[in-house]
Amino acid sequence: MGAAKIVRMVAAAAAIVFAFWTTFEYAGLVLALLGLGIGYFVEADRRTLYLVTVVALATAAVSGGLGDIPQAGKYITLIFENISAILNAGALVVVGTIIYERITE
Repeated sequence: MGAAKIVRMVAAAAAIVFAFWTTFEYAGLVLALLGLGIGYFVEADRRTLYLVTVVALATAAVSGGLGDIPQAGKYITLIFENISAILNAGALVVVGTIIYERITE
């Protein structure tokens, strides 16, 4: 099991845990740091797909369409919002990597 897979698994677990543990004041920091780690491990041939996924998930998470599901909707929406926060932080690394590679060509 590689480092990339471990970071992805920890990030998914954190997104779920922080959907229920909403009082942890450093949750945003933890999600952002995990996102930076995920962004570092995005392969060059998957960068475009990753960025499209980030935009689509950010749009879907903001709409909160699943929030109307009784009992579970609130938590499902929070999980997707946390995943969106993680992927948004990773997108910064992906964009930075693309810029770095273009400058150093």
